[in-house]
Amino acid sequence: MDQPNLLEITNNLNQVVAELDLPDGWEKGKKPTRPAYLMASRFLISYRDARVGLSLREPAKKTYDFMEPQHNHFLQLLRRPAHELSDDEMLTIALLLDQIGWPSKFKRDWARTIYSPPHNVLQIQGLWVQERIKSRAIILDTTFDSGNYVQEVWFIAPAEIFDIYASECERIFSSFRWTIATEELTSTPWASS
Repeated sequence: MDQPNLLEITNNLNQVVAELDLPDGWEKGKKPTRPAYLMASRFLISYRDARVGLSLREPAKKTYDFMEPQHNHFLQLLRRPAHELSDDEMLTIALLLDQIGWPSKFKRDWARTIYSPPHNVLQIQGLWVQERIKSRAIILDTTFDSGNYVQEVWFIAPAEIFDIYASECERIFSSFRWTIATEELTSTPWASS
């Protein structure tokens, strides 16, 4: 169970695999009706402005049902050293990203993999065009190269106030840490190259 200033990130088996520190005063809130991409079962809001929130999908999202993990483009991307994603790399994971990969829906500021020992995660920031919602996300593999489950955490704010909350968003995302011994979850060793 979450502590008041902690967001626990679970996998498909409801095991806590990672966590983020939240600023004081964030609490459970009502999920906004828009943008529609928020497939969240948990939505936390800032005590300063209920339009600013953090969403978590539970359980983890199954992707690439038709693909063995060793052929999963998202996992291949995470196996490479941390880097900015090219447009071609974004296209290879378009099925995973769904509307995030559609330029008419989501105008990407940047997308990059970030090393958070012992694994990479994907971070993306951009604007949901129709709703004028600015977002930053962390997308992570919760099965550690042994399956096709990912988890998404989204920080959202109206575009006109996002910059006011940018440092708070940065503190939340830079607090990301794995909490489970990944070797317990997989028999496939993590490929670092």
